[in-house]
Amino acid sequence: MTKSRSADIARLMSGDRTSLTERSQETTIKRKSKTYRIARISLFSALCVIGSFIHPPSPIQTVAFDSTPGFFAALYFGAIDGLLVTGIGHIITSIVNGAPLGILHIPIALGMASAGGAMGLLNRINNRWGFIPAAICAIAINTALFVVAIPVLGWAAAVAFAPFLFLASTMNCTVATLAYVSVRGRLRI
Repeated sequence: MTKSRSADIARLMSGDRTSLTERSQETTIKRKSKTYRIARISLFSALCVIGSFIHPPSPIQTVAFDSTPGFFAALYFGAIDGLLVTGIGHIITSIVNGAPLGILHIPIALGMASAGGAMGLLNRINNRWGFIPAAICAIAINTALFVVAIPVLGWAAAVAFAPFLFLASTMNCTVATLAYVSVRGRLRI
């Protein structure tokens, strides 16, 4: 007798009347939702690649609309999806643009991931207006990442870079927030 078959017999003897087909359907649903989640994260990461080609004016080319899909994913699907998409999105953007800050893109990607995660968490505070403090927090975290560029650019250039980063972060959050507000509750992905 196989291990799973003997476990099923033991469950039935203990009074568990859940049939094998019900358990297999639950497993299929869980597996399907994991598959959908992976596909969703992959799709939004691919949208980050597209956004990485749209650059607002900035002295460093990795400032782009790459975090907009990640911020939207954080608002709509939650902190984990937002964390993964924004982190992956920044890594992809740095690769596409030749990684001008070198190895420093790894801590920047971690910072972007924390911005996406924080945005997703703060949005859950209030279903109606939670996106406002979430966007403010994401903008603050994203703008504070200029500190990571100090070893490469120096203090003066990094501080001069901060307004460009603030502007790009504000534009990313604004686009993501407007998209979220227009489709929340209607989108079934």
